[in-house]
Amino acid sequence: MTLIANALRGASFLLFMAGASLAYAQQAYIVEVVLFSQPGAQIVGARSPEPNWADQAVLLDSTARSDVRRIDASRHQLSDQARQLSGRGYQIVMHKAWTQPADDGLTVAVREESQNGRNAAQGLVSLSQTAAMEADVSFWINHLTSAETEPVSELLRQTRRLRLGETHYLDHQSMGLLIKVSSN
Repeated sequence: MTLIANALRGASFLLFMAGASLAYAQQAYIVEVVLFSQPGAQIVGARSPEPNWADQAVLLDSTARSDVRRIDASRHQLSDQARQLSGRGYQIVMHKAWTQPADDGLTVAVREESQNGRNAAQGLVSLSQTAAMEADVSFWINHLTSAETEPVSELLRQTRRLRLGETHYLDHQSMGLLIKVSSN
């Protein structure tokens, strides 16, 4: 009888662990970012992004992955904050939201094209969860000059611990980023 009980306990444990792993694998997040430039701030130039800036990432605008999907603007949760910033003279450069799986190896690339087809802004977002949720972000604002030369770029790069469902502000001398990560 003890042998059967031990076997049943072992099988129950394996089923529990398989279920926990499946639940983690199916966990998804809603990520939303608002990138803005600060009024009257002097541009702090940085190296422009490389042409292959998104090669190791999933490009939100053109991915075939069904687990990384853009969220319609009508469902954005940071729209009120973006309107408030705009009302105070800040320029909203990018406002994007998407769903993605809880995958520590996943980087999502987002961009906002300008009228001439160049990226006015672009960014990379990687989420990881070990002891706490962390976001590693790199966002560029590319200021086009009157000449047909390379744009002057600004870079905000930070790694920040996040709490699910809370809005976080990442600061830079001449730009800022609001980011919110929620359970889907």
